[in-house]
Amino acid sequence: EIVFRNKGTVDKFVGDMVMALFGAPLDDPDHADHAVEAALEMIVELEKLNRGWQAQGRFAELDIGIGVNTGIMIAGNIGSDAIMSYTVIGDAVNLGSRLESLNKQYGTRIIVSDATRRVLKGRYLYRPLGEVVVKGKTEPVAIFEVTGRDTS
Repeated sequence: EIVFRNKGTVDKFVGDMVMALFGAPLDDPDHADHAVEAALEMIVELEKLNRGWQAQGRFAELDIGIGVNTGIMIAGNIGSDAIMSYTVIGDAVNLGSRLESLNKQYGTRIIVSDATRRVLKGRYLYRPLGEVVVKGKTEPVAIFEVTGRDTS
């Protein structure tokens, strides 16, 4: 629901991971902001769920890690005659997945690449996390934690 409200598309579910697209299949010049807004809303909603579960005496320590990357991707119906689905592939997709995985290592919830940070139009609070070399790459990528909206 949060993805859709922010003009995104839910691509797939893999285990406990949700892959969402912003800017495809329809072009969206504000795709990066929509992705970050969705991420921030997901954190707020998760905190509400955890509080509600805790009040009911249920498990209330679910957490979330979100990676957001911006870049060129191949989008379309990909597969074979037997199984075909709309998705995106490419290095930019892989980096987004790697950023999501880094949240556990950094103790963060939302990590964006510098490519995403540079195209954001809204004002957000960031914490630089340095540069990382992700699996399958040799060039370091600057990454940032998004901690909220800059309301100043």
